[in-house]
Amino acid sequence: MEKISAKLLRNHRNNFRLSKQHIYLPETSLVGGKESTAMFTIAGMQQLIPYLSGKEHELGKRLFNIQKCVRTVDIDEVGDASHLTCFEMMGNRSLGSYFKKEAVQRSWEFLVDVLGFDVKKLAVTVFEWDKDAPRDEETAWYWKDIGMPEDRIAYMWADNNRRSPGPVGPCGPDTEIFYRVGKSKFPPKGSNPKTDDPNRLEIWNNVFMEFYRDDTGKLTKLKNQNVDTGMWFERMAKVLQEKETVFDTDIFAPLLALIERTLDITYKGNERRCRIIADHIRTAFFLISHDIIPSNEWRGYVLRRLIRRMYYNFMLLKPVSEEVFDTFITTIVTFVDALMETKADTKEISIVLIKEAHQFQKTITHGQKLLNELITSSTKKTISGKDIFKLYDTFGFPLELTKEIVEEEWLSLDLQWFEKEMEAQQARSRAWSKDMFKQWIDRASHLQWITPTNFVGYDTLEADGMKLLKDFEIQWQRILVFDSTPFYAESGGQIWDRGAVVLNDGTEVNVVQVQKYNGIFLHFVG
Repeated sequence: MEKISAKLLRNHRNNFRLSKQHIYLPETSLVGGKESTAMFTIAGMQQLIPYLSGKEHELGKRLFNIQKCVRTVDIDEVGDASHLTCFEMMGNRSLGSYFKKEAVQRSWEFLVDVLGFDVKKLAVTVFEWDKDAPRDEETAWYWKDIGMPEDRIAYMWADNNRRSPGPVGPCGPDTEIFYRVGKSKFPPKGSNPKTDDPNRLEIWNNVFMEFYRDDTGKLTKLKNQNVDTGMWFERMAKVLQEKETVFDTDIFAPLLALIERTLDITYKGNERRCRIIADHIRTAFFLISHDIIPSNEWRGYVLRRLIRRMYYNFMLLKPVSEEVFDTFITTIVTFVDALMETKADTKEISIVLIKEAHQFQKTITHGQKLLNELITSSTKKTISGKDIFKLYDTFGFPLELTKEIVEEEWLSLDLQWFEKEMEAQQARSRAWSKDMFKQWIDRASHLQWITPTNFVGYDTLEADGMKLLKDFEIQWQRILVFDSTPFYAESGGQIWDRGAVVLNDGTEVNVVQVQKYNGIFLHFVG
């Protein structure tokens, strides 16, 4: 297999999809637009949920895109060989145009004929069966017909081979494509994802979205048979360039080389800190370019945490002057920009990064003072987990610095309490993220074929003749949708309007919150 650069991978993929009459779908914002109530875009198909459910897309029935996604629930795991806070997801969609046969054929064509994958190292999974759907013999037959040996096709249960963006919404069985990454040149006979899982890496999936699951769990057939695919860009680069980790690819290699030169260190032996610096700068670059600034709230807090974690790992590798650090930032930002399809304001991004890092240095100085007070007042030669977590969560003082300072004083840390609280915090974060995604799916299910709301609030604070288009509940919260409204929806940091609406039956309801979803104003009433 010929080694392919990240840039060439983008080109091959774009040209292939265009040759198959797909239309390029512009990337959506990482924050889903200023009107979005979601923290970040976390999946490539997020913007397409209404269309996979049956709504017609203005660009047509065949679409493809590459979407930046941010997932931050595992920030503390970044530094190992696999975790990233930001990744790009390549996807192509058929909205009722083609289905299983063509999806399988085109997957094989792109991997084998265009990218040059060795067919001996490919294997696939298909859906086994459950109470809702039969065994997917059809997809398995298409794989065998195109040349996939039967012993490299694994039937997997719904936990592995049924995909849905949430508990409510479009869903269906999928087929997943795996590449052999074991040490042997070729896999042994019978190697597939079920029998040889440790040596198999998933590189692509095709989800056959032909059902809609409602909030009771009931499945109904969709009007269209749709295909939704996902291919992780960084993971594909790793395979095509025959690298051990995504950090060894040409996506990250220039960033890591600059870190080595600036600090006069070697990547080997310092992998974890170097990976954190490279990943967090790249993610911060994307967030700032999407108009997010560091703050103590919501999206801004995530950005602040990423910049600060990057900064203290940089300084722990080797303390440098402000001038050296500032030069490093302005340089590495141009490196990240050079790898992107669309260009950003590198000067502005550098200014935000540098300003936040300088501010954090003041925080570190303050945190050291607080920690010294704890050390001085300690009578048990142990700093409590509660105090460690307060320094970390409230004051932004890194645990690594706390450890180093405390160990120099021959004291110990109650890490068990700290780790327990960290796990609880991460669980809360994951639950929040899952709940938010479910809300998007729930809303999409109720808002199909509803046109954007006509906002008249710039001209009047009262309106007659508002037509009620939808009245529904999500998690016991009643939501009303009208054809027009004078109520301002939460947007760009500005709070929503409150007030009252008199319905056609004479009932008066209080509007307690207003949000927007795809231009549709949602009136939360109580």
